[in-house]
Amino acid sequence: MISGKQLLAVLVGAALGAGGWLAGSRKAATGGGADAEGLDNQLRIAGEEIALLEKENASLRSLAQGGGEVAVPPELIAMVEKDYGLTFLSSPVFHMIASEELGYRVEAAIESRMGPQGVDDRQEAWQRMGLLRKGDKLLEMMSAVRSVGAVGWFDEETGDGWVTDKFDLENIPDQAAALRLLVRILLNQHFPPAAAYPGDDAAWAREALHAGAASGAEARFYAASARGIGFLPTNDNSAAARLLLVLPEFLQGLAVFPAVSGKGLSDTYFVKGTEEFAEGMRKPPVNTFAVVLPGEEPRGGAIDFPEMPDETYLKENLGYLGLRLWVEMAGDVGLGEELAREWVRDGYVLFGDGEMSSGLVWDVELESAEGAGKFQEVARSIASVLAMEEPERKYEVVRISEKRVRFLNVVSDKALGTLNPQISTLNEE
Repeated sequence: MISGKQLLAVLVGAALGAGGWLAGSRKAATGGGADAEGLDNQLRIAGEEIALLEKENASLRSLAQGGGEVAVPPELIAMVEKDYGLTFLSSPVFHMIASEELGYRVEAAIESRMGPQGVDDRQEAWQRMGLLRKGDKLLEMMSAVRSVGAVGWFDEETGDGWVTDKFDLENIPDQAAALRLLVRILLNQHFPPAAAYPGDDAAWAREALHAGAASGAEARFYAASARGIGFLPTNDNSAAARLLLVLPEFLQGLAVFPAVSGKGLSDTYFVKGTEEFAEGMRKPPVNTFAVVLPGEEPRGGAIDFPEMPDETYLKENLGYLGLRLWVEMAGDVGLGEELAREWVRDGYVLFGDGEMSSGLVWDVELESAEGAGKFQEVARSIASVLAMEEPERKYEVVRISEKRVRFLNVVSDKALGTLNPQISTLNEE
C-alpha cells in the first residue's frame, strides 16, 4: 500500500504536471503569446488544484490511519505524570485526522469493541424498551456524541489519542484537550480495560471513572490558567450542545454521566493523594451503582431467565444508570433516583419472536417490596404509552416475586405464554 507521504508526493506531482500541461495548452491556443497576467492566472489555478489535492490527500490519509502524528509537549507530559504519580509506560501518541473523518474513526472503534451486530442488537433492544425512538440510528448517535465539535478523542481500543486538523496547541482550550487525552492514555496504560467486553453497565462505570479523571484534570488546568493569566473557558461548543439537546434522553444521560458522577468519584480519589488514587483505579467500580454510591454494599449479579421461546440475540443489563434514566422517561426525576438507589440487579434479553420480529424481556430486582411496587406502576404507565404507538405488539408488566418485576414486549402468543408466569400457570391448569 502506498504510504501517506508517497501519496502526497504523487498527488502534488500530478497537480504540477496538470498545471504545466494546462499552461502549455493555453500557450499553444494563444499562439505562444501568453502575457504575464495569463501566466499568473495559470499559476493561481495550479496552486488551487494543489491545495485541493492536498486536502483530499489528508482525508485519504485519515481513512488509512496514516495522517501523521502530533508532537506532544514534554511539559504537558511531565505535568500529568507529576499529578498522578505515574509515568508513561510508552510515549503517548497523538494521531492527526481530518475533522470530517473523525466520526468514521469513532464508529470503527465502537464496532470493534461491541461488534457490528452488537450495536444493531442494542438499538433494537433499546427501541423495544422505549429508550430510543423509531428511526434513531444508535451507531451514528454514539459516534456524533464523541466527534461533533471535538478537537480530540481517545481511542480505548488502541490506547492512543486522535486530534483533528483544527487542533492548535497555541490555544488554551486545545492545550486542555491535549491534557485530557494524556490523562486517558496514562490511565489506560496502567489500568487497561479487560480484553473481553465486560457488559454495558460495567463499561459505563469504567468509562465514567477514566473520563471523569480527565475532566478533573481539565478543570484544574483551567483554574490554574485563570489564576495565572486570567483566562476563563467559555465552554461554548455550540455544535455539541445542539446535538446533546436533540438526542434521546437516555443517550443524553449516558453522555453526561462521566462528567458528573464519574468526575465526582475520581476527584474524591485524587484529593486523597496519588496512592489512594491509584488504588481506586486498580479496583474500579464494577457497575454504575458503585460509581454513584461507592460506600454501599456491592450490588449486581446475573438474572436467571427461563428458556427463551426462540434464538437469543443479546443478553445485557441497564444497571443503576439505565434504570434511573428509564424511570425518568415517565417525567419524575426524583422517583428515578429513588428507585435507582434500590437497584439490586437487572437483566434483559432480546430474542427472536416470530419469523420477522424480535421480543424483549427485562427483569428488575429492587431492594424492597415497596420499591418494586412503585417500579411496577411506572413500568405499566410506560408500557401503556408504548402500546399506543405499536398496538400490534403485546406489552405486559408482571410481578415475578415480591421484589422482582418483569417487563415484556413481544409479538407472539408463544413468547407471552412462556415469559408471563400468570399465563403459564393458567395454561398448566
